[in-house]
Amino acid sequence: MANEKNEKNEKPADSRDMIGAHDAMRREFAALPALVAGVPAGDTRGTAVVARHVLMMVDFLHAHHTSEDDHVWPRLRERCPKDVGLLVATMDQQHALIDGELTALAAECRRWSDSAGATERDAVAAVAERLLPPLFEHLALEEERILPLIDRHLTESEWKATVEASLGKVPFSQRLLMLGMALHGADEEQAQLLRAAVPAPVWHVGRPLGTRLYRTHRERLASASRESGL
Repeated sequence: MANEKNEKNEKPADSRDMIGAHDAMRREFAALPALVAGVPAGDTRGTAVVARHVLMMVDFLHAHHTSEDDHVWPRLRERCPKDVGLLVATMDQQHALIDGELTALAAECRRWSDSAGATERDAVAAVAERLLPPLFEHLALEEERILPLIDRHLTESEWKATVEASLGKVPFSQRLLMLGMALHGADEEQAQLLRAAVPAPVWHVGRPLGTRLYRTHRERLASASRESGL
């Protein structure tokens, strides 16, 4: 099974586009504590804007992780068991820890959205801050240890199916915004890697439109929070 992709004469996976998605996650999640804390207590409009963003990011990360659970770990366990046994077990443990924090973050965010109160706002900011160390540790380990194994043991079509599965879990209305988010701050090499990961028509329409959508999204967040840093 380890040589399956060679037997089928398929191109190997190129998972470097994952780094662009990870960079977007690092940037957006790192900004959450200050973004949330900067919304004035009682500001229902600002609370609604930032709370929707927090919940969107929770859903985005959850979709990313469950797609790995479904499409990546089983193939690596099958094709290179000696290389990934303990490593994938660590990935599973980290996913479980992060998922617990995401569940807590979403629950606190919904309470804040209902009340717009300072206590509820500060609880959201605290969970968002607590999430950062395990999330950053996980993303770094995945880039260092998992991506080389993906490129060695998965095919291009299998990797694209994983990316499509992740996008398929994101509401259609948010997909272009997610593309704009991933492109924000990306160099041209990363942009071209993202281009290779999506169908050509989606790219040609999505790059300019997604960029504009994300710019507007950031402006809306900045207007809602005094400490957004955006």
